[in-house]
Amino acid sequence: MTDAVTFDYFKTPEYRAAMTDAHARATKAALLEHARMGRSVPQSGPGGAGVVWITPIEIFARYNLDEFGREKA
Repeated sequence: MTDAVTFDYFKTPEYRAAMTDAHARATKAALLEHARMGRSVPQSGPGGAGVVWITPIEIFARYNLDEFGREKA
């Protein structure tokens, strides 16, 4: 066995920030895709109690888009 110290890139703040950003972008893309198809999506409720369904209008509002999913003028 070696006593060499290994650098664990996956524990660095830069990696965590990059993964958090990538997750946020993927989540936004998936939510908007469902909203544009007119589908509501489930989300855990406040405090993790139950399930709340988020409507397309609420999804668009979350990302400051109009009711058709376009940038507001």
